[in-house]
Amino acid sequence: MVSNTTQRLCHPDRSEVKASGLEGPAFPRRARRLAFLFLCALLALSAACNRSPSQPAAATSSATRRYPFKGKVISLDKQAATANIDNEPIAGFMDPMAMSYTIKPPAALSQLQPGDSIAADLVVQPDNTYWLENVKPAGHPPAPAAKPAATTEKSRRNQ
Repeated sequence: MVSNTTQRLCHPDRSEVKASGLEGPAFPRRARRLAFLFLCALLALSAACNRSPSQPAAATSSATRRYPFKGKVISLDKQAATANIDNEPIAGFMDPMAMSYTIKPPAALSQLQPGDSIAADLVVQPDNTYWLENVKPAGHPPAPAAKPAATTEKSRRNQ
């Protein structure tokens, strides 16, 4: 006959053992499936977040853009090769405003004076640097009217 102690060692009574996680499989089958699906979703999301931009979008953003430009010269800074210009609206790019523009080539500044209406090409690079090229004065401001040299009888009396 087998003693009670031997029987307990070889065939322990599991009714007193609490569920500790060591008993049976580590995860039930359903929990393993959910963990696998969660891991797949996490990997897919991570791959989507680290994706580089598509080639067509990158190509259009790296191109230099050109716009027809019209405006009126407010002031000139020949040392800095810039002009403050009150520009007309630039379709697809900018509303009318007054701002400083670099003029290229700088020699084009010599043909400008404050008050001139100009036409040019606005060049905008991807890093948002910009300048004006092919600047052409469209019109000079009218010269101030000369005061008459002769004074009238009425103006002498009022003095």
